[in-house]
Amino acid sequence: MLELGGNALVVFISDSHIGGDPGCDGFESPDELMALFVELAGHDGPVELILAGDFFDFLQIGEVPKGKNRASLTIERPEYLNLFAALEKFREVAGKRVIYLPGNHDAESFWNLEIQETLRERGLVDEFAYYYLASIETGGGRRVLYCEHGNQFDPENTVGDYHDPLDTPLGHHVVMDGTRRIAPWGEISPGLDLSEIKMVYPLVAIPAWIASRYFYNLAGKVVNYLLVPLLVAYAIYKVVAYAIARATGGNASLLFGSYRELPQVHQALLDTVLFLLVTLGIFGVFFLVARHTIHKTLRAVSPGGPPHYSPAEASQNKIRAILTGEARPPMDPSFDPTTADVFVSGHTHLPSLAETERPDGSKAVLVNSGCFLRQLQPIAPRLKGPSIFVSKFVLTHVRVFVREGKLRVELWEQPKPAGQTLTRIERLVSIGRRPPQPPADSKPRLVALATL
Repeated sequence: MLELGGNALVVFISDSHIGGDPGCDGFESPDELMALFVELAGHDGPVELILAGDFFDFLQIGEVPKGKNRASLTIERPEYLNLFAALEKFREVAGKRVIYLPGNHDAESFWNLEIQETLRERGLVDEFAYYYLASIETGGGRRVLYCEHGNQFDPENTVGDYHDPLDTPLGHHVVMDGTRRIAPWGEISPGLDLSEIKMVYPLVAIPAWIASRYFYNLAGKVVNYLLVPLLVAYAIYKVVAYAIARATGGNASLLFGSYRELPQVHQALLDTVLFLLVTLGIFGVFFLVARHTIHKTLRAVSPGGPPHYSPAEASQNKIRAILTGEARPPMDPSFDPTTADVFVSGHTHLPSLAETERPDGSKAVLVNSGCFLRQLQPIAPRLKGPSIFVSKFVLTHVRVFVREGKLRVELWEQPKPAGQTLTRIERLVSIGRRPPQPPADSKPRLVALATL
């Protein structure tokens, strides 16, 4: 256990997922992360910077040229040169250290020693460790911090042996053999850009995202090629009928005039409207039956439980059990978790901060560092249609330090506006439901805190 002085600042960053083949790299905020490194380099006092897993995304990289590795390929990319230069300068300052923890997307950093050598030679990392364990001096004694990435709480992404390149959980193959091969296809149809498949949050919502894109794209085509032409044709028909009625001395009302002037056109329009109503009725029945069947199937495979597995909720529940002594930390089973005051994790890409009370009445803080990515998050539209996926940047990190004798745990966010690629139909039915976008010049802000 590291023993830190009361003037130390411990910062946790996870899930930036830097790197990937063309079309597969999901990291879009090098300037924001670089600004954080620069700020921490200028901090007065020692700083422990914990890269708490999935800092790189080695699973998004396929073939590696001879003489290179997945870390060197990423570091040498032109768009990241300033970012890694800032990390190197941070580490050069006295009292500043960088500790690298493994995640499920960069597990190769432990079985491929060339990657560790590259990161050390480039001056980017001081130590590699399975987990981070430290105590920090406060006014009332010492408080204990524990951190691991969190993928060991997720069965589909649990790594049994980080030194075995053949130990590849299901999530590894979902990325390497699935999303990494799909993303480069790009836009396969209007509105469906597969390069964004890795942005969908949570990943279990990918089928809903694909269905949503097709649904609203089809709805847009119906409006553009059927409804609008029909309305234009009807307007022309009414104007012509009105003109004929005026010329022949008939009932010349533009809105409620007689349809006798152009009976064949009137009948054709009426038949078209009836056909559209029947088609929409059939589609509506199909939609309701399909939704009922899907919900029934989900209830059958998970009786008595939620219809969707939530890695974030499951991870938080498991960490609570660890802090109360019911289980042990996966990366260090020998550590007594009831002595930990703060448990930091990542992996779920959902930033959170909460307190929990142990049976003896003492309190502990569990905090998730979130990610440094853009997400496509589902929102419920009006009229009960399929979910609409809107872009949102989630750029968060955790700070732990002592102030006025108390341990302070802070969750920080860097607001950043995200462009939207919604269709007109999606924009219309999501009015008032879309989250507001922050200004482009937004400053980092504190979103949650706890003190011990």
